[in-house]
Amino acid sequence: MIAYTGLNEQSHGWVVAESAFDARYLAKYETIFCQGNGYMGLRAAHEESYPGERRNLFVAGTYNRFGVQEVTELPNAADMIQLDIRLNGRPFHLEKGKLLQYRRELDLRKGELKREMLWEDEQGEWFKLSFRRFVSLYDRHLIGQRVEITPLKHDADISIRSSINGQLTNSGAQHFIEGDRRVFDKELIQYTATTTETGIVFVHTLAHQLLENGVRIEAAPAPSMERRKVSLTYKRKVAAGKTLTLDKLASMHTSLDLEWESLDALHLQQAARHHLRKAEELGYCGQFRKHEEAWQAFWNESSIEMDSQDAFDQLAIRFAQYHLVLMTPAHDSRFSVGAKGLTGEGYKGHVFWDTEVFILPYFLYTHPEIARNLVTYRYHTLNGARSKARDNGYEGAMYPWESALTGEEETPEWGPVDIVTGTPTYIWTGKIEQHITADVAYGVWHYYQATSDQAYMDQYGYEILFETATFWASRLEWNDEKGQYHITDVIGPDEYKEHVANNAFTNYMAYWNITKAMACMKQLREADSQVYQRLNEKLGLAERLKVWEEKSALIYLPKPDETTKIIPQDDTYLMKQVIDLSKYRNQEQVASILNDYSMTQLSDIQVSKQADILVLFYLLEDWFTKETKAANWHYYEPKTLHDSSLSLSTHSMLASDVAESELAYEMFQKACQIDLGTNMHSSDEGIHTASIGGIWKAAVMGFGGVRSWEGALRLNPRLPEAWERLSYPLAWQGERLRVTITKQEMKIERLNPDSVQKPIRMTIHGKAYELVDQMLSISLEGGDLA
Repeated sequence: MIAYTGLNEQSHGWVVAESAFDARYLAKYETIFCQGNGYMGLRAAHEESYPGERRNLFVAGTYNRFGVQEVTELPNAADMIQLDIRLNGRPFHLEKGKLLQYRRELDLRKGELKREMLWEDEQGEWFKLSFRRFVSLYDRHLIGQRVEITPLKHDADISIRSSINGQLTNSGAQHFIEGDRRVFDKELIQYTATTTETGIVFVHTLAHQLLENGVRIEAAPAPSMERRKVSLTYKRKVAAGKTLTLDKLASMHTSLDLEWESLDALHLQQAARHHLRKAEELGYCGQFRKHEEAWQAFWNESSIEMDSQDAFDQLAIRFAQYHLVLMTPAHDSRFSVGAKGLTGEGYKGHVFWDTEVFILPYFLYTHPEIARNLVTYRYHTLNGARSKARDNGYEGAMYPWESALTGEEETPEWGPVDIVTGTPTYIWTGKIEQHITADVAYGVWHYYQATSDQAYMDQYGYEILFETATFWASRLEWNDEKGQYHITDVIGPDEYKEHVANNAFTNYMAYWNITKAMACMKQLREADSQVYQRLNEKLGLAERLKVWEEKSALIYLPKPDETTKIIPQDDTYLMKQVIDLSKYRNQEQVASILNDYSMTQLSDIQVSKQADILVLFYLLEDWFTKETKAANWHYYEPKTLHDSSLSLSTHSMLASDVAESELAYEMFQKACQIDLGTNMHSSDEGIHTASIGGIWKAAVMGFGGVRSWEGALRLNPRLPEAWERLSYPLAWQGERLRVTITKQEMKIERLNPDSVQKPIRMTIHGKAYELVDQMLSISLEGGDLA
């Protein structure tokens, strides 16, 4: 059903394919075959329509609220892909007739989705059909589509209806008010709609060209209009053996686009038509070449290569990189990455801690200019975080668990059914999963350490650090009995534990946030910088520092047990009931434990949804010994169900840290299987973006050993047995490097030889090295470097 090899040797490792059609699995392929460019994401629905399909087109940042009782979400834009094809008057549909040959594949090299088939209709006529599609990486507003139909036995009457269909919804919620619809110059159609609450204008424009055997035909398609829909229908008698081709170039523009935001709806429509007319000059093939060249440039710069005994590993890392491009709005710092990217309606397009902890590192170490946009998004939403803090009785900035465009809290209040009560489950994360505030601050600091981007810190970063530290100082609760500050009634990363006290991850990250703000503020004050003067005037830093110093010294930080080295995940986790979890650890469907236990019941069992303390060991790795990390990995992993897609990659990376390379590899492969594997319903709601970022982290930060701590680069590689070689690009403080690791040696090479040659200092398995010239080669044989 799902295939991982191409049709020739050159495409092996680059192609994911559907080798047979099965309508039960539409959603799986719609997600993993999704195309996009960070500006928009197009779910891979078929050209013909099927029950249960999800025809989604999302534009980054264009949130809208359906009603006051709802949270905001990315609205589903009008569909420009669907085709109503009739052959000799009968509808083309894969659940009719007979499929003699079939293959649909996504080519990661060039971001192309291709479907080819030999189909016999119910009257015994044979047709060869080919469909191609791309979302341009060269022109972010552009979608290209081509359909080719060849009757093989007899002449055929072919009819193709192409539409802009604004009748689509988000699971029943209609986010648009219909605007202008029009046909221009016979073969160009345009449809405009405006979001109901936010007033964002969407302009969809679609141009067509009809060809026979590669020669353009002057056609006069029949236009038609329905409610929220405008269409063109082409009809042609085609001789047996001749090929009819319909090329489509579609464009998407919105009034939220920076380059168009000053235009009213009428002028935006005119600009969109002009844009598409210019695109038509190159035609489908010319635009595809530009798109292909853009992907080739990306792979030339960013390719990760590995020699593995399992070819799936290479495909999986390329699949991850492909989707990282699709999900990330590199063009605009006002937007960030949703938990499903732009591939589905899951999580409504909202932004979580996933971005800072699981996605940001990829861009930080490969495309730091995009990483800058991601951390700048948190500055754009800082006022929303301040509002949330005030509304909850705190000071500073309290970042929402689920964020959209403004930084206000967007977490829904109600979720799936409670198996015990039969009522919807109340979602507490938006209220009490508060570690997100420290995660945002950590992302800011992590970016600064890896890039030395002082301008970012001066303009944005310090203010985020100071405001988040102020939140935590106001959030701390004094415990008279212990003489300490505690943090109670929270959810840590393990969301199967609600209303806990002193979640270790939360307490440590709050402490880190406050102490880091203190250090930065003192440094700025001592330098008597204009940045300090500006922020002191705006925030009153001198008074805040006194509070930070007094409270940070008394924050309770759970310590490892002297004997076992176990750190309690929270005040009561280690005292909870232990049950046999084998049924749930061997599950085919995640979260199956919720079929047997309510969230309230899970809070009384030693079971974890995902990594918790282990994430802390990754973020604050120098604060804990290797012995402590290993003890906690082996204690908590057997109690973890990995019901969150964030979990496996974290466990893999930490297994590498504690020299459990084969366990790390096992977890890596399981993480790769979450979306790309043979579970045909794992990705129905969209791609798991944090897991996609985690695949890269497990490979490059785990096996490749890349870490940074307080501006120091570390490379501690440990290849799994199955890998003979790993090669990856690495951006570090303005330099671009390529690191190549085998079992015998490690090479670090500069990729920008014309830059100023400054030494790059690093440690490799605890030993200090300097890259002074173009290449540094280090033997990994023997001792700790093996």
